[in-house]
Amino acid sequence: MHVLIVGCGRSGSALAARLDAEGETVGVIDCDGDTRTRLPVSFAGTFVTGDAVHRSVLEEAQIEQADAFVSLSSNDSLNIVVARIAREIFHVPHVVGRLHNVEWYPVSSILGLQMITTVQMTVDRIHLLLKHRPLDPEQVFGNGESLLVRSLVPDYLADRRVAEFNVEGEIQVVEISRGGHSMIPGAGSTLRAGDMVSFIVASGALERLRSFLGGRWK
Repeated sequence: MHVLIVGCGRSGSALAARLDAEGETVGVIDCDGDTRTRLPVSFAGTFVTGDAVHRSVLEEAQIEQADAFVSLSSNDSLNIVVARIAREIFHVPHVVGRLHNVEWYPVSSILGLQMITTVQMTVDRIHLLLKHRPLDPEQVFGNGESLLVRSLVPDYLADRRVAEFNVEGEIQVVEISRGGHSMIPGAGSTLRAGDMVSFIVASGALERLRSFLGGRWK
């Protein structure tokens, strides 16, 4: 897995070092070249000095080969902008960003971005998102029998009909966010790469939904 990280602060450098030690290919971008010293001497990845909003900087860091992109700069608006660039221009399959100010969260949610707030964010959580990509419930109903979860649609599921996702008594697509707009899909609606989809899922079917989204269509 090639992971590109924007920001070499405490969290960015720790995540980069951890992934590198696990044998992943890691690239780091930071405007301040001196932050390179926060990475261990043994770090085998690449470090690019520059502004991540510039295409040339992203390309130098090999974003076109990236399997995952993490924006951990200290600037919330920058994190949102570069996350959108990674997802919408370079089509990186998995994009995660950080927000220091929770007031930015509604904006990132409308844009369909997966952002972690400072209160929740730890290197362990980002690592879990990259390695295991869990479906965290946004709302739990009853005693946990039914869950509301949201997930980005991976490229390989683009153009599939919403009805193919629905499994009676287990999984139901209830909403799609696309291009900043929300819609309630009909049975004939089709999915697009980059859609943020809301599912109602039985707790026992969560692994089945995860397998759908993880490349194992059953």
